Amino acid sequence: MKLDHVSSERLNLLRFPLIVGVVFLHAYAGNIETTTEISRSEGLSDLIQYLISKRITRISVPLFFLISGYLFFLNFEWSLDNYIRKLSRRVHSLLIPFLFWNSLTLLLLVIAESIPAVQIYFSGQNRQIYSFEVFDYFNALLGINRFPISYQFWFIRDLMIMVLLVPLLQLIFRTVPIPFLGLLGLLWFFLIWPIYMPSPAASLFFCLGAFFAFSGQNIFAFDRYGNIFISIYIAILVLLALTRENELNGYINRIGILFGMASALYISKLVLKIKTLKSFLLWTSGCSFFVFAVHEPTLGIFRKLSYKLITPNSDITILALYFIVPLAVISVSIMSYVTLKMIAPKFLSVISGGRSW
Repeated sequence: MKLDHVSSERLNLLRFPLIVGVVFLHAYAGNIETTTEISRSEGLSDLIQYLISKRITRISVPLFFLISGYLFFLNFEWSLDNYIRKLSRRVHSLLIPFLFWNSLTLLLLVIAESIPAVQIYFSGQNRQIYSFEVFDYFNALLGINRFPISYQFWFIRDLMIMVLLVPLLQLIFRTVPIPFLGLLGLLWFFLIWPIYMPSPAASLFFCLGAFFAFSGQNIFAFDRYGNIFISIYIAILVLLALTRENELNGYINRIGILFGMASALYISKLVLKIKTLKSFLLWTSGCSFFVFAVHEPTLGIFRKLSYKLITPNSDITILALYFIVPLAVISVSIMSYVTLKMIAPKFLSVISGGRSW
């Protein structure tokens, strides 16, 4: 089965909104760590941030894994030669950007730690790089038993691991796919996971997307239930808000992730009919990876500076900064991408994994 033009457009329409979701996932005010005490609201502002950053945006990463698994196995006939060709393309699209951005982040942090005026913006909770030993540097670059130094790249790390496991997945899909996916689903749902990487979300949703393609199913096969999915997802969000302190909240959230992913896939069909929005999302889809790569530590820097300059002490100010800072980071990232596209397109292509407009 090949990807038709409409399905390809719909997947491209999802790329930028999902990256925006990742940025807002990391924008929750409760994540702020500075050497100075920062006011944080526990009222309506915090509830809105909670629903967006801790719940709604949680569909972004699983959906990226689902799409990645689907696209890898789409029109893929197993042979060692075909697999090696796929691997070689992933070296350019995943491994090289992974190493570049983590190396750049490590270098920038080394420089920042050596400047006294900048040191005040470090929380002091993380080990300083000047004290690293040889393994620590490899660990920071590759994320062996921790997040990579550019921590959002744990997604790329886990995706590369799943790609390496494709020969095993090919065998499983030919023999016991349903029991295997059911087991992964249970382990993910009940948070039972004995290994550090790949994560349960990477394992389940990459495999689920891969099996869709392997079995010849369209990733948008459930469109006919789209309105039902959206209705259920909205109801789940209300329930999540009401049960925020309840021990069942996490389980409800994982059910919500499934319906949220299905809803997002369906909404891409609706966006096709809105020409202006469609054009904008297709235009921004090419810079999505670049925004993903640079949003941290940029987001952390922007957020700490804004809190230091403004010192918010009201719900309105906190909520305003919650939206303004991530949107500023996204805007600056896009402008940087456009600038690099004009002055160094080949370099940009390399560090973006060949993804461009």
